[in-house]
Amino acid sequence: METSHLLIVGAPRSGTTLLATMIGRHTEIGILNEDHGWAMRRILGRRIVGNKRCIPNQIEMKKRSLFQMRFFKTIGWAKEYQSSEYSIEDYLALPGIRIIGLVRDGNDVISSVMNRSEKRFRVASYRWRRSVDIIHELKTRYSEIVLVISFEDLVVNPQANMERIAAFLGVEYQKRMLEGPRYNPWYGESELNLNKVNRAKKEQTDFHLSTRFPATYQRYEELLSQAK
Repeated sequence: METSHLLIVGAPRSGTTLLATMIGRHTEIGILNEDHGWAMRRILGRRIVGNKRCIPNQIEMKKRSLFQMRFFKTIGWAKEYQSSEYSIEDYLALPGIRIIGLVRDGNDVISSVMNRSEKRFRVASYRWRRSVDIIHELKTRYSEIVLVISFEDLVVNPQANMERIAAFLGVEYQKRMLEGPRYNPWYGESELNLNKVNRAKKEQTDFHLSTRFPATYQRYEELLSQAK
């Protein structure tokens, strides 16, 4: 049995843990949650093994030395450096690699990072922008091995998205994938929570991202159009 590899990426607070848990319910797929190295390659008996990492604090497109990144951060050239031992480019060299990029409304991501992770707007907005920019670059450069999923659509139409993911990974869809919310290790719920969709809009939180960061916002809208 040949083993293929999967990398799930997205901004922090964008639903990557939920998505990874749902995919990991499949009997032929083994997913690790935020592993720093190659531990997924020691998973036995699964056709597909994968890892979930958040952009940019856990993984970046390229890997710089820790000394370089600390220096760049000190002088203000870099806001964060990845905790992963391997970059996205390293993952791209793995056999049968597939990448799933999860995108979520920027207002929801930023407000959640600020409230739950106690980060300032500068850091929270950078995390959302960097994740959008990297997923957009991956989809542009490696279209056939990259799948884009919308968090909002995942919650509203879970079965359609799981069927789409299963087809992308070359496995049969299994209904047990919909049980993911119950097995989410950090935010377990009996079912998908529709209240998490467009929460910032309901709370009238608007960071005016389309005017503050027009280039990134345009890329986000392009990714949304591909997440169908």
